[in-house]
Amino acid sequence: MRNILYILIYTIFLSFTSCKPEQTKFNQNQWKTRNDLDYNHRELMIEDLSKNYLKPGMKLREVENLLGKNDFASEQDTLQLQYEIYVDYGIDIDPVETKTLIINFDSDSTLTKIRLDHWER
Repeated sequence: MRNILYILIYTIFLSFTSCKPEQTKFNQNQWKTRNDLDYNHRELMIEDLSKNYLKPGMKLREVENLLGKNDFASEQDTLQLQYEIYVDYGIDIDPVETKTLIINFDSDSTLTKIRLDHWER
């Protein structure tokens, strides 16, 4: 009886610790839609977006057509687009956690690298 109880507790523990949000297919309209203060559905699309849509060699204009224009484009050695994925403000006005999709382009506006930047206070 005792072994059955341990197995049951272990099974319940595994089911809770192994749960992660299910990834969804990229949807351009949902990607561009802001719900109140955030884009609460973008994080679930990152995997499909990076595997099936954002390809090395794409031009900046193609990426902007796909994901929307963005105010964070910067010009240094490379061009960079940043798309807000997640911001948690906790109980303050300053963020305590952010996730940002960063897309780098070389000097001729060709996609070279994508990464997900995760910051926590």
